[in-house]
Amino acid sequence: MTPRPPGALSSGASSLSGMTVLVTGGTGFLGSSLTRRLLADGARVRVLARSPGRAGPLAELGAEVAVGDITDPAAVCGAVQSSQVVYHLAGPLLVPGIPAAEYGRAHITGTKLLLDCCEQAPGFERLVHCSTTGVLGVTGDRPAGEHALFRPTNPYEMAKAAGEAAVRVRWGPSFPVVIVRPGLVYGPGDLHLLPFFQSILRRRFRPVGRREAWLHPIYIDDMTEALVRCGQREEAIGECFHLAGKEPVAVSELARLIARAEGSRLPPGRIPVAAARAVAGLGDLLPNGLSQHVPLTRSRLEFLTHSRVYDVSRAARLLDFRAPTDLPTGLARTVAWYRQFGYLPSGTASRASAGKGIPQCGFGITS
Repeated sequence: MTPRPPGALSSGASSLSGMTVLVTGGTGFLGSSLTRRLLADGARVRVLARSPGRAGPLAELGAEVAVGDITDPAAVCGAVQSSQVVYHLAGPLLVPGIPAAEYGRAHITGTKLLLDCCEQAPGFERLVHCSTTGVLGVTGDRPAGEHALFRPTNPYEMAKAAGEAAVRVRWGPSFPVVIVRPGLVYGPGDLHLLPFFQSILRRRFRPVGRREAWLHPIYIDDMTEALVRCGQREEAIGECFHLAGKEPVAVSELARLIARAEGSRLPPGRIPVAAARAVAGLGDLLPNGLSQHVPLTRSRLEFLTHSRVYDVSRAARLLDFRAPTDLPTGLARTVAWYRQFGYLPSGTASRASAGKGIPQCGFGITS
């Protein structure tokens, strides 16, 4: 996690200090940021991780590593033991080539197992379950509230909706739960949106169609702050929160701001929807290993042409949370991180070499 700049939100001394907190998915983009923050706040943090190697940097910072898969009963129940607060972040994001069954295994089967283990664990006080705003599917231009109907559009969103439904069945006075639905999380450490940044730097991106599509990004440090508040505030128990930035942004404006952060600019014009659909259809016909490298697939076209925006007033009211990081600042930090670690060339390097030698991955709704 990047250091919080002066003036960024801070909830003061964390009430999680001294408590044992389990983070499933602790080696992921969001999980590692949360783990680092909790350790800095004085919590005893345990991470459930399939790879001891990936968990090594967190162990060096003081985290306890419980090795195991989210569907392994012995590993999950062992990790939950003596944990007072559990953050459930484990499971894959939407990536081309992942079978639908894998989403179900992690986000449904794994979630149900974790719920069983929490119910049996003495000392358990709260579960913060990370769902996704994607369970609502396409919202249109009007911000969707937490009570909007589920309308998932792909296997990832379907699995997350089923996992959230399983949590809601256990919801009650004897099983304290907080459900969080992140918007489009971005920032230093994220590789899911890297191809989007690379395509803009290469001047290969143009908005699709005449109608603007809107997205609702949130910077990683802001998202982490909101998660901490969900784990510590009594007002959060029994609630569901949409966690996103103060304002949505049009895809074309997001691309323009990324280009500006990279020292580039977008090429003129827009791609007709029919042409984009044809290219996306061809991209979906390629083998899984190749589909990640093509300009468009149907999932990426969904990302670029459909609005997903959310009402964030409940988090403001109950958590006193309003994401403080504006897009230009967050994007500048993200581009700087990509350059620092070689995912984008330095400002003096040729734009044509952007991402050269870097494994590509598909992009989409990241939460």
